[in-house]
Amino acid sequence: MILIGLTGTHGAGKGTVTNYLRRVHGFYCVSVSEFLAQEAVRRGMQPDRTARRNMANEYRAQGATGLMEAVYATVPPEEMRVIIEPQYTLAEVAFVREKGGVLFAVDADRKVRYNRVHVRGSAKDDVSFEEFCRAETKEMGSEDPEKQSLRATIAAADVLIENSGSVEELEMAVQRILCERFQIC
Repeated sequence: MILIGLTGTHGAGKGTVTNYLRRVHGFYCVSVSEFLAQEAVRRGMQPDRTARRNMANEYRAQGATGLMEAVYATVPPEEMRVIIEPQYTLAEVAFVREKGGVLFAVDADRKVRYNRVHVRGSAKDDVSFEEFCRAETKEMGSEDPEKQSLRATIAAADVLIENSGSVEELEMAVQRILCERFQIC
């Protein structure tokens, strides 16, 4: 099995990478955000960014890999190409690696990312630039190892993809990585 974990800043292009791998290479994709959104709805909550972050931290409080274990359990055993996104703690990165996976990280300029999320206009993205920056600051680092520490997960990635350009440029970068690392050309 090829397992790719994917981390990165909000609006950097994780969803674009995931969609490319699904569409072009048949990867089975598991979105932690969608998993948490479904859980929020099940609990009668608004599936906004704050609710998702709080629920993710609840899973992590059950054990450092609690969230990844719950998400990974949704992958059908017959799938041979899998991407799970995102990982926001070092324990989640370790979980992906223990399963034989590699970690990709995607990042882009902060204003570019804000403009992307503002344009897509989902409920979790309906925030001002200042709110966007405050939320990102919270996600970038925590003293609690069971809470989000995006700075650490990006630093731990096997592959870092800078995505301040076009969708086509991002897809070409991902294709080069697939060819080099997995001989999927």
